[in-house]
Amino acid sequence: MSKRIMTAGASQAFALIRVPRGNPRPSETELRSAVSEDRERIGQAVPWAPTELEVAGPYRITVAGAELDEYVVWER
Repeated sequence: MSKRIMTAGASQAFALIRVPRGNPRPSETELRSAVSEDRERIGQAVPWAPTELEVAGPYRITVAGAELDEYVVWER
């Protein structure tokens, strides 16, 4: 049986956040909440030290006719 090991610097959790196109970027609180929800979903422990968030986007996407801005957020 092999053991999965996260490499140094690997992201702990990440999330995709979609907002209606042109809306403001999600707040720091909303970004952290989304990452925290993902961490809980995948069963990871809360980091022992504060983490920094990385955010990519907005990426313009269309889903089922809805025009959205998508952000990718992860912690380091």
